[in-house]
Amino acid sequence: MRKILFFVPAILCYLLIFILSSIRFQVEAGIPSLDKGVHLVEFILLGFLLSLGYFLSIEGSPRKKSAWVLISGILLGGMIEIYQYFLPTRSFEILDLVADSLGILIGLFLFLHLSRTKRGRIFTERLSRIGE
Repeated sequence: MRKILFFVPAILCYLLIFILSSIRFQVEAGIPSLDKGVHLVEFILLGFLLSLGYFLSIEGSPRKKSAWVLISGILLGGMIEIYQYFLPTRSFEILDLVADSLGILIGLFLFLHLSRTKRGRIFTERLSRIGE
């Protein structure tokens, strides 16, 4: 049961993204596609946190865990886009979903890279002992 706690940061991150996706922001920064960059950053963080949850809590090969991160992350991004379709002030945009998916992939790669460093291995080993 403790292993489910590894998903709490990802759940909180997703809830924050969901809440923010309900609000219409009017940003006049003069930067084209700024919102795609925001989507990318949000989902890089979510991808990293989902990776942390899956890699520390479920059994299986790294390939299987990576697949779970990608599938669940992309589905979560899709759910937000579908939700926005039904909001009067928001809309479904396929490029947002692309940015979300790319963010999940980058977050996964960041986790994999960091977990292979000496400090990253020590960190994940210590965290995994908490779940036992």
